[in-house]
Amino acid sequence: MARMLCSALAASAIVFTAAAQDPAAGVHRYQLGKVEVISLQDGLFQLPVTMLSGITPEAAKAMLGGKEVAPTPVNAFLVRMPHQLVLVDTGAGTGAGDAAGHLQERLKAAGVDPAAIDLVLITHFHMDHTGGLLKPDGTRAFPNAVLRAAQAESDFWTGDPASIPERNRKALPALKNIVATYQAAGKFKPFAPGESLGEGIQALPTAGHTPGHSCYAFRSEGKELWCIGDLIHFGAVQFAQPAVTIGFDWDSTMAKAARKNLFQAAATNHAVLAGAHLAFPGLFTLEAKGEGFTATPKP
Repeated sequence: MARMLCSALAASAIVFTAAAQDPAAGVHRYQLGKVEVISLQDGLFQLPVTMLSGITPEAAKAMLGGKEVAPTPVNAFLVRMPHQLVLVDTGAGTGAGDAAGHLQERLKAAGVDPAAIDLVLITHFHMDHTGGLLKPDGTRAFPNAVLRAAQAESDFWTGDPASIPERNRKALPALKNIVATYQAAGKFKPFAPGESLGEGIQALPTAGHTPGHSCYAFRSEGKELWCIGDLIHFGAVQFAQPAVTIGFDWDSTMAKAARKNLFQAAATNHAVLAGAHLAFPGLFTLEAKGEGFTATPKP
C-alpha cells in the first residue's frame, strides 16, 4: 500500500518535506464552548504555484512573498465532545515516507489512545486523508471507531475505476483495501444527505474537490467549528481570491462555488474553520472583504 500511495502522490506533484520532529510540536489545543479541538500535524509537503488556475504563477508567487512553492501541512483534527471523541481525517499514513504518517505519534503526545476514538469522519477519499486509517500491518488504526463519509464519495471511489481521474488510479487498490477492512468489521457506514451524525455534528455537502467532499460542523454553546478538508490549499491566495482553483479538483467550477458559499456562511456565522492544508494549527476565522475574505488565525 505504501508504494502505491507514494506513486500516486508523486504523480500529483506533491513533494513531502520534513515535518516537526518533536511529536508535541505537531499538537495544538483549542477550546470552543464545551468542545476541545486538537490539531494534529500528520506531515508537510510543498505545493508549486503552477498547480493553481484562475491566477498567473507570477501573481500567485507575489501573494506568497516571492515563493514558487507553499509549505503545506497535512492536518487532522480531534474533537473531544461531551459524549464522544471524534477524529476528522487521518493523514497520509506511512505511504508518503518519513515526512508524513505522524498521526499516531501526535495522538500519543496528546495523551489520546486511538482505541478511545468513537467516530472517524472523512472529508473525502484522497489518500492524504485516508492513509492513516490502517496500521502498517493492515489492521484498523482505530479499532473501536465507526468510519463515516458521504455516500456519494464512497460510491464514486469504490465504483467504476474508469470514472476516477487518472492521477488517482494508482491509489485505488490501497483505498479499496481500507474501505473493505472497515466494512468487514461492520465499522464503515456511509451517510446520506441530511442524515444525522450525532448530537452537535452536521455534515456540510461541498462537492467539487471530489464528488462527495464534505465539511463537518461541530456546535457547542452557540459556537461553531467547521472542519473544511480540502476546500482550500493555498491560504495566502484562495482566501483573498476564492475563485482560484487547484489541479487536484474533480470539478473546478463546483469547487470554487462550494468554497465561496461556505466561506460566506462561515463569515456570517463567525465559525472557526479548521483546514487540512492551512498553516498549522489550521484554525481561522473569516471576514468578507470585496470579492474575497480576510483570514485571522486563531491562537
